[in-house]
Amino acid sequence: MRAKSIHHRHPTSEQKARLRAEAISLRKEVWAKSGASAAQALAGKGVPLAQSLGPAAVAGYHAIRSELDPLLLLTALHGQGFRIALPRTGEGTTLSFREWDPGCTLERGTFGLQEPAETQPAMHPAVIFVPLLAFDRKGNRLGYGAGYYDTALRDMRARQRLVAIGVAFDEQEFAAIPREPQDEPLDMILTPSRVITCED
Repeated sequence: MRAKSIHHRHPTSEQKARLRAEAISLRKEVWAKSGASAAQALAGKGVPLAQSLGPAAVAGYHAIRSELDPLLLLTALHGQGFRIALPRTGEGTTLSFREWDPGCTLERGTFGLQEPAETQPAMHPAVIFVPLLAFDRKGNRLGYGAGYYDTALRDMRARQRLVAIGVAFDEQEFAAIPREPQDEPLDMILTPSRVITCED
Protein backbone atom coordinates (compact mmCIF):
# COMPACT_ATOMS: atom_id res chain seq x y z
CA MET A 1 0.00 0.00 0.00
CA ARG A 2 1.29 3.45 -0.83
CA ALA A 3 1.74 5.95 1.96
CA LYS A 4 -0.22 9.16 1.84
CA SER A 5 1.59 12.34 0.93
CA ILE A 6 1.21 16.08 1.09
CA HIS A 7 1.21 17.54 -2.43
CA HIS A 8 0.38 21.07 -3.49
CA ARG A 9 0.88 23.04 -6.67
CA HIS A 10 3.76 25.01 -5.13
CA PRO A 11 5.81 22.62 -2.98
CA THR A 12 7.90 24.12 -0.20
CA SER A 13 10.63 22.99 2.13
CA GLU A 14 8.08 23.07 4.96
CA GLN A 15 5.92 20.52 3.17
CA LYS A 16 8.98 18.34 2.65
CA ALA A 17 9.82 18.55 6.34
CA ARG A 18 6.40 17.17 7.25
CA LEU A 19 6.75 14.41 4.69
CA ARG A 20 10.25 13.64 5.95
CA ALA A 21 9.02 12.99 9.49
CA GLU A 22 6.32 10.66 8.16
CA ALA A 23 8.78 8.84 5.91
CA ILE A 24 11.39 8.34 8.64
CA SER A 25 8.81 6.76 10.94
CA LEU A 26 7.49 4.52 8.16
CA ARG A 27 10.94 3.34 7.10
CA LYS A 28 11.95 2.48 10.67
CA GLU A 29 8.86 0.32 11.01
CA VAL A 30 9.48 -1.51 7.73
CA TRP A 31 13.19 -2.01 8.46
CA ALA A 32 12.41 -3.57 11.85
CA LYS A 33 10.06 -6.07 10.20
CA SER A 34 12.00 -7.05 7.09
CA GLY A 35 15.40 -5.35 6.83
CA ALA A 36 17.53 -8.49 6.44
CA SER A 37 15.21 -10.37 4.08
CA ALA A 38 14.69 -7.23 2.01
CA ALA A 39 18.46 -6.82 1.56
CA GLN A 40 18.69 -10.37 0.19
CA ALA A 41 15.80 -9.81 -2.19
CA LEU A 42 17.33 -6.51 -3.28
CA ALA A 43 20.53 -8.28 -4.33
CA GLY A 44 18.49 -10.78 -6.32
CA LYS A 45 16.79 -7.97 -8.26
CA GLY A 46 19.75 -5.62 -8.45
CA VAL A 47 22.37 -7.88 -10.03
CA PRO A 48 20.43 -8.57 -13.25
CA LEU A 49 19.41 -4.90 -13.39
CA ALA A 50 23.04 -3.75 -13.30
CA GLN A 51 24.00 -6.41 -15.84
CA SER A 52 21.27 -5.18 -18.20
CA LEU A 53 22.55 -1.60 -17.96
CA GLY A 54 26.09 -2.76 -18.65
CA PRO A 55 28.25 -0.26 -16.70
CA ALA A 56 31.82 -1.08 -15.75
CA ALA A 57 31.54 1.02 -12.59
CA VAL A 58 28.66 1.19 -10.13
CA ALA A 59 28.30 3.31 -6.99
CA GLY A 60 26.31 2.40 -3.91
CA TYR A 61 26.28 3.57 -0.31
CA HIS A 62 26.99 2.31 3.20
CA ALA A 63 23.62 2.10 4.96
CA ILE A 64 22.90 4.17 8.06
CA ARG A 65 19.88 4.36 10.33
CA SER A 66 17.06 2.32 8.77
CA GLU A 67 18.19 2.55 5.13
CA LEU A 68 17.76 -0.56 3.02
CA ASP A 69 21.25 -2.06 3.05
CA PRO A 70 22.79 -2.62 -0.42
CA LEU A 71 25.91 -4.39 0.91
CA LEU A 72 24.87 -7.82 -0.36
CA LEU A 73 24.07 -6.31 -3.76
CA LEU A 74 27.40 -4.46 -3.99
CA THR A 75 29.33 -7.55 -2.89
CA ALA A 76 27.55 -9.68 -5.49
CA LEU A 77 28.25 -7.12 -8.23
CA HIS A 78 31.92 -7.01 -7.22
CA GLY A 79 31.99 -10.79 -7.59
CA GLN A 80 30.58 -10.38 -11.10
CA GLY A 81 33.49 -8.15 -12.09
CA PHE A 82 31.97 -4.69 -11.56
CA ARG A 83 34.11 -1.93 -10.09
CA ILE A 84 32.30 -0.55 -7.04
CA ALA A 85 32.45 2.93 -5.52
CA LEU A 86 31.10 4.47 -2.33
CA PRO A 87 30.54 8.18 -1.70
CA ARG A 88 32.90 10.36 0.28
CA THR A 89 31.69 13.72 1.59
CA GLY A 90 33.71 16.85 0.91
CA GLU A 91 33.39 20.57 1.48
CA GLY A 92 29.93 22.06 1.37
CA THR A 93 27.52 19.53 -0.11
CA THR A 94 29.99 17.80 -2.43
CA LEU A 95 30.33 14.07 -2.87
CA SER A 96 33.12 12.20 -4.61
CA PHE A 97 33.08 8.50 -5.34
CA ARG A 98 35.99 6.31 -4.27
CA GLU A 99 36.74 2.71 -5.11
CA TRP A 100 35.51 0.05 -2.67
CA ASP A 101 35.81 -3.71 -2.41
CA PRO A 102 34.52 -6.11 0.27
CA GLY A 103 37.85 -6.03 2.12
CA CYS A 104 38.20 -2.24 2.05
CA THR A 105 38.64 -0.41 5.36
CA LEU A 106 36.21 2.46 5.82
CA GLU A 107 36.53 5.54 8.00
CA ARG A 108 33.97 7.68 9.77
CA GLY A 109 32.99 10.78 7.85
CA THR A 110 30.32 13.48 7.94
CA PHE A 111 27.11 12.54 9.80
CA GLY A 112 28.79 9.33 10.99
CA LEU A 113 28.86 7.87 7.47
CA GLN A 114 31.31 5.07 6.73
CA GLU A 115 33.41 6.27 3.79
CA PRO A 116 36.39 5.06 1.75
CA ALA A 117 39.67 6.77 2.55
CA GLU A 118 40.67 9.78 0.48
CA THR A 119 43.61 7.71 -0.80
CA GLN A 120 41.24 5.29 -2.55
CA PRO A 121 41.12 5.82 -6.34
CA ALA A 122 38.47 8.26 -7.56
CA MET A 123 35.79 6.76 -9.79
CA HIS A 124 33.16 8.09 -12.19
CA PRO A 125 30.35 5.53 -12.03
CA ALA A 126 27.76 5.31 -14.77
CA VAL A 127 25.14 3.89 -12.38
CA ILE A 128 24.51 5.16 -8.85
CA PHE A 129 22.31 3.40 -6.30
CA VAL A 130 20.88 6.22 -4.17
CA PRO A 131 19.45 6.03 -0.62
CA LEU A 132 16.20 7.79 0.15
CA LEU A 133 13.35 8.30 2.59
CA ALA A 134 10.52 8.21 0.05
CA PHE A 135 9.92 8.16 -3.71
CA ASP A 136 7.15 8.49 -6.25
CA ARG A 137 6.65 7.06 -9.74
CA LYS A 138 7.91 10.26 -11.40
CA GLY A 139 11.35 9.77 -9.88
CA ASN A 140 10.98 12.39 -7.19
CA ARG A 141 13.08 11.52 -4.17
CA LEU A 142 12.84 12.65 -0.58
CA GLY A 143 16.23 12.65 1.14
CA TYR A 144 17.49 14.06 4.42
CA GLY A 145 17.49 17.62 3.10
CA ALA A 146 21.22 18.45 2.91
CA GLY A 147 21.37 18.21 -0.89
CA TYR A 148 24.48 16.03 -1.26
CA TYR A 149 23.00 13.68 -3.84
CA ASP A 150 21.17 16.41 -5.74
CA THR A 151 24.44 18.32 -6.12
CA ALA A 152 26.38 15.20 -7.14
CA LEU A 153 23.80 14.01 -9.66
CA ARG A 154 23.50 17.46 -11.24
CA ASP A 155 27.26 17.84 -11.61
CA MET A 156 27.74 14.33 -12.97
CA ARG A 157 24.86 14.60 -15.44
CA ALA A 158 26.47 17.73 -16.85
CA ARG A 159 29.56 15.66 -17.74
CA GLN A 160 28.37 12.15 -18.57
CA ARG A 161 25.49 9.78 -19.12
CA LEU A 162 24.27 8.63 -15.71
CA VAL A 163 21.55 6.32 -14.41
CA ALA A 164 20.40 7.19 -10.88
CA ILE A 165 18.54 4.34 -9.18
CA GLY A 166 16.76 4.90 -5.89
CA VAL A 167 16.96 2.02 -3.42
CA ALA A 168 13.92 1.58 -1.20
CA PHE A 169 11.54 -0.74 0.54
CA ASP A 170 8.31 -1.14 -1.42
CA GLU A 171 6.47 0.64 1.37
CA GLN A 172 8.48 3.82 0.80
CA GLU A 173 6.48 4.66 -2.32
CA PHE A 174 4.37 7.80 -1.86
CA ALA A 175 1.67 9.00 -4.24
CA ALA A 176 3.58 12.25 -4.86
CA ILE A 177 6.75 13.89 -3.58
CA PRO A 178 7.08 17.68 -4.02
CA ARG A 179 9.89 18.67 -6.39
CA GLU A 180 11.83 21.90 -5.99
CA PRO A 181 14.10 23.44 -8.66
CA GLN A 182 17.28 22.07 -7.06
CA ASP A 183 15.97 18.49 -6.87
CA GLU A 184 17.45 15.93 -9.26
CA PRO A 185 15.00 13.18 -10.27
CA LEU A 186 15.77 9.47 -10.26
CA ASP A 187 15.72 7.40 -13.43
CA MET A 188 14.67 4.14 -11.79
CA ILE A 189 13.68 2.68 -8.43
CA LEU A 190 14.91 -0.68 -7.15
CA THR A 191 12.91 -2.36 -4.38
CA PRO A 192 13.04 -5.94 -3.05
CA SER A 193 10.21 -6.90 -5.42
CA ARG A 194 10.28 -4.42 -8.31
CA VAL A 195 12.27 -2.42 -10.78
CA ILE A 196 10.39 0.77 -11.59
CA THR A 197 11.27 2.92 -14.59
CA CYS A 198 10.31 6.43 -13.56
CA GLU A 199 7.73 8.36 -15.56
CA ASP A 200 8.70 11.85 -16.65
